[in-house]
Amino acid sequence: LRWLEPHVLRAARARLGRGRVDVRLELGAPAEQQGGFDAIDAGRFDEVARRLRELSEASLGGAQVTLADVLSFRSYVERDDAERFDESALDALLPVVEQALERLQEARRAEGAGIDDDLRGHLRELGARIDAVDALDEAERPAYRSRIEARLRQAVSDFGVGQIDEERLAQELAYVAERGDISEELQRARSHVERLGQVLDAAGDEGVGKKIDFYLQELIREVNTMGSKSHLAAQSDLVVEMKSIIEKMREQSANVA
Repeated sequence: LRWLEPHVLRAARARLGRGRVDVRLELGAPAEQQGGFDAIDAGRFDEVARRLRELSEASLGGAQVTLADVLSFRSYVERDDAERFDESALDALLPVVEQALERLQEARRAEGAGIDDDLRGHLRELGARIDAVDALDEAERPAYRSRIEARLRQAVSDFGVGQIDEERLAQELAYVAERGDISEELQRARSHVERLGQVLDAAGDEGVGKKIDFYLQELIREVNTMGSKSHLAAQSDLVVEMKSIIEKMREQSANVA
């Protein structure tokens, strides 16, 4: 039945744009035609009976082989239903495939509505944590700068350099502060969250799932950078939470076409 495969694949690809779908077809005779004598292949029946008699004589002392013994090998004595199918079956098969694909799409649409709600909820959670990281950074920035300045002054004192060059100290402070600055990452993360919301609003457009994946990858990159620059335990905790939220969104986006 391999000749049917291209037709089924063509129908599936026309309706399903993303993801992996396994299509399984089972072809058989109508129920009223199953189990009768017409289903028995006489040649196979005789072959099974002969082999059973040979085994009986070799191992069971020639015990009698009954009809029930032969019929217990039913799969070996019935004709393969596939032999009764030819290309004329295509006209009957394709409407059934289309019906199955339509039901799949209906199920996906119903599931998609729930996924959309979940993704929007996760976006709100993500936005709230980005704001929390920003608030912590804003509140901690003066204290962080003061700690760095104190360490630099102590280091200069420990090495006995003498008078501190205030201009050079200011430059070093600016350099260290810049290395720990996450304002750009926060800005880009907010932009990605906003763009993801717009993508969800256009859920009927083609390739939405791929767009979601793209922005989630960009988000995880920004969050990882925030984590590497973080100098507060509370910020690190928020970064872990954001990663968890993004991972949940990635899992759900796999079901979005």
